[in-house]
Amino acid sequence: MKLNALIAVQAFLFIALGIAFALYGPLMMAFYAVPELSGVDARIYWQIAAFARMFGAALFGFGFLLFAVRGIVDEIEAQSRRGLVFALFLANTMAFIVSITQQSAVWSSLAGLVTTTVFAVLLVAYGYYLVKEYRTT
Repeated sequence: MKLNALIAVQAFLFIALGIAFALYGPLMMAFYAVPELSGVDARIYWQIAAFARMFGAALFGFGFLLFAVRGIVDEIEAQSRRGLVFALFLANTMAFIVSITQQSAVWSSLAGLVTTTVFAVLLVAYGYYLVKEYRTT
């Protein structure tokens, strides 16, 4: 898979998940086995829902940023491309670490397993491009 296609896939995933979390935050939290919050004070519920929606907005924005970058990734110089790939590698490393700890400690759900797997695949893919860029220079 070409680098711009990989970035486009991650952009699409983040845009789709961003929309889902921004519009349906409480429902998305249910997929991650967050317990029903009906017995909780309404103020706490809306604070949690607001956080899920802000997370969705961040994913949405990051997805569109990646979508814009994917068009120029082949045209930029090798050092800048390597910096971009390294930044995406680090971001996906952090997301993988956080998702695997949350999956094992909190979520224990299919959605958590899928999330962890997606970040693991993205981590390996960007790692491959880092090694590939390093070997060609």
